[in-house]
Amino acid sequence: MSSYRLYLLICGVGSFASTTAFTLNLIYQATVVGLSPLQLVLVGTLMETVCFVAQVPTGVIADRYSRRLSVIVGYLLMGAGLVVWGLVPSYAAILAGTVVWSIGVVCVDGAEEAWASDEIAPDLVTRAFVRGGQVYQAGSFVGIVAAVGLTAIAPALPIVAGGVVTLALGVLLAFVMTENNWSPAPVGSWRSMHRQVVDGVRTVRHSAVLAAVLGATLFAGMSSEGFDRLSQPFLLPFLGGYPVELVFGGLAMAAALGSIVVTGLAGKWIDVVRPQRVGRVLAVVQALIALGMIGLGGAGHWWAAVGLYLGVRLLRDSAEPVLNVWLVSATEPRSRATVFSIVSQADALGQIAGGPPAGLVARRRSIGAGISVAGLFVLPAVALYTLAAKRSREPVAAASTYP
Repeated sequence: MSSYRLYLLICGVGSFASTTAFTLNLIYQATVVGLSPLQLVLVGTLMETVCFVAQVPTGVIADRYSRRLSVIVGYLLMGAGLVVWGLVPSYAAILAGTVVWSIGVVCVDGAEEAWASDEIAPDLVTRAFVRGGQVYQAGSFVGIVAAVGLTAIAPALPIVAGGVVTLALGVLLAFVMTENNWSPAPVGSWRSMHRQVVDGVRTVRHSAVLAAVLGATLFAGMSSEGFDRLSQPFLLPFLGGYPVELVFGGLAMAAALGSIVVTGLAGKWIDVVRPQRVGRVLAVVQALIALGMIGLGGAGHWWAAVGLYLGVRLLRDSAEPVLNVWLVSATEPRSRATVFSIVSQADALGQIAGGPPAGLVARRRSIGAGISVAGLFVLPAVALYTLAAKRSREPVAAASTYP
């Protein structure tokens, strides 16, 4: 299997497994395990904290040892964490599974994109990221259907099924994933890993584009926790007597289909050799997300609320492949995975910092006000992405030589 097709397979299967496990997992935690609202929040906080702490070390390992190995280990850890989560219905097991799953996520995050940018032919990299985003959304769509169907059998079944599929993907990659166009730098000690972190930080500090992207990612991350935690409770009063699982499953499927279309349209306008265009597209997407979240917080009717909710979801899902294309154009191969991890760490830090303020406003004022405040966090990201787009130039490094 070519690296291009394998990357699309990873996007589709990984998305299917993750969406199957997480679409209705809050229902499982609240009804089967019996977690309180505080415990539910603490699970999310633990997840983001582990991701924040582990991002850079795992990115360094990917850059200094093997992106392939990091991806394989990551999927195996994610699968193991989900299986523990689903098979043992206790708060302690969920916390333990969350730690294992989070470490697996950061092993994959950055390393997967860095592997793809090295192993896929240069003229197919942009197409791979854009098409991968579409395949990811298609996998999410199928995963939502699977989650709703499996939940009808047993609430824990979607989580276990998602874990088993993730483990199977990790085992498959161990046999079919290759790494031919990149060689790790010699590693003699932990000091060399420290130098890799320093190189990654220096790359960001000496690049106005990467520094702006890092700041924008921080603010975008601050907004995401408020939307993720508050949007569904905000919509609940609009549902009436309709089944919650079916309504939110249907909304998730609609968002996935819409994201496939939006990502495809964005793919016609972006390319690694035109980073300024990529930056402008991302700035526009973030501006629409901010307006959508602010409007959602003040929506008073079902169709307005649902329309804005879906719009924000599909735009957020479509922004990630666009950002990946931009980061590839702005980084050198030797530090790419580390830079990806630093950017992801900024996102995790933003989520840790942005969730409590939005939650506090929601508690003291209203849930809608909390969502609108979260939307305000995106506005600095729009300005920073616009600035980065103006500073963008041609890619800093040529791609590897391909047979």
